[in-house]
Amino acid sequence: MIIRNAKVFIDGCFRDVDVKTENGLITQIGINLEGEGYDASGCYLFAGFIDAHFHGACDAYCGDSLEKMEEIARTIPRYGTTSYIPTPIAKNDETTRERIRTIRKAKGQPGADVLGIFLYTDYKHRSIPYYPISIAPTKEDTLAMADGDLSDIVAVLYAPELDPSCEWTSWLSENGVIPLIGFSEGTSEEVTNAVRAGARLTDHYPNGFPLISHHDSSAVLQCLLEDGLYMQINCDCIHVVPEYIKMMLKMKGDDHLIAVSDSSPLMGKPEGEYKMGNMTVYIRDGAVRDVNGKLVTGCHTFDENMRTMKANGFSMETIGKIFTENAAVAYRLSDRGKIEVGRRADLVVMDRDLFVQKTMIKGEWFYEK
Repeated sequence: MIIRNAKVFIDGCFRDVDVKTENGLITQIGINLEGEGYDASGCYLFAGFIDAHFHGACDAYCGDSLEKMEEIARTIPRYGTTSYIPTPIAKNDETTRERIRTIRKAKGQPGADVLGIFLYTDYKHRSIPYYPISIAPTKEDTLAMADGDLSDIVAVLYAPELDPSCEWTSWLSENGVIPLIGFSEGTSEEVTNAVRAGARLTDHYPNGFPLISHHDSSAVLQCLLEDGLYMQINCDCIHVVPEYIKMMLKMKGDDHLIAVSDSSPLMGKPEGEYKMGNMTVYIRDGAVRDVNGKLVTGCHTFDENMRTMKANGFSMETIGKIFTENAAVAYRLSDRGKIEVGRRADLVVMDRDLFVQKTMIKGEWFYEK
């Protein structure tokens, strides 16, 4: 298959080239390639989207059941997502372990690919009533949550001040798992030490962190100053206003921000009242909030956030970087996440208004509008 006449996003810019796929891989990129083809008619062509912070969709949390995991995998390619990292709310209990077992069983099913698991733990440190639980990370607790097996665990959320010696941080990193910083009231020094010990990402910044204060040398400030720290960001322009995103881009550059959906069971739902577990929430003006008006989670699809960013004046080059290529770099993926010879033929065709027209997974069209 040769995709022709597309604006192909590669290395931060759009190129007028053809892309050839064969046996599930990208095999050639060039001009006037010969062979059977698809005319993209001037649409954008991106690498398949990697959503690295994904709690759920289709009225279910990730891991609720194998049937729901199959439905999620079939559904999200229509929004351009070809790989995702399920993000269960994780505790040292049997419910968490059962969800992890279910997510593991869902790997390899048709549709969007499960890359691994991001454990969204209570290793948080926030002195506000909304987050009353704070548990210090230990090897034993983390292993118990992961059902004794770290092989499918991609990242674990934590506040670095809860591991002052960085013993747990180093252990996790040495086992190939990313210590991922979030919900922290720590100091700049504690963030720096965590980065040195292997922390490489933040939770969708700055949500969950305290406000920046010019009086305090704090974790929320140091995350912006650490050159090697990648930052997840929910780009619905509600979790983070456009001006704040612009500040982050100036400080971190467009190569260190990673768009995530923070998707929930309410993904794509209309405005109204809903139940999330025992909590009553409301979707109003595009935001999911509790009865007190507290922002709870995301409900927008990955491509919808791209359109929102474009509507707020962000360039297509910036959108391309933070929604496509950066995730693969941050998670050290060399088999997908970029249009490059030898990588998986996971591709998304979008019109000029950023609506998905076709999604390819492993060289086969999986979704067509």
